[in-house]
Amino acid sequence: MEKVKEFLLKNGFEQQEEKNHYVNGECSVLVERDHYAVANADGDAHYSNGLNIYWLIGVLTYNGYIARNYKM
Repeated sequence: MEKVKEFLLKNGFEQQEEKNHYVNGECSVLVERDHYAVANADGDAHYSNGLNIYWLIGVLTYNGYIARNYKM
């Protein structure tokens, strides 16, 4: 979970009061116990089947929520 937090913070997300909730200008990421939820302001949402960081990176880059030259 710590690597996901570091990844999101390095790539322009801000941590919200709820400790596992991160937001940037494009979307919101909620890190649950067993999955991710990614949503944008239009109501589009994506839910993972687990906590695979590569799934999260793929969704964020494919939808343009982070730059393709993201920082690890």
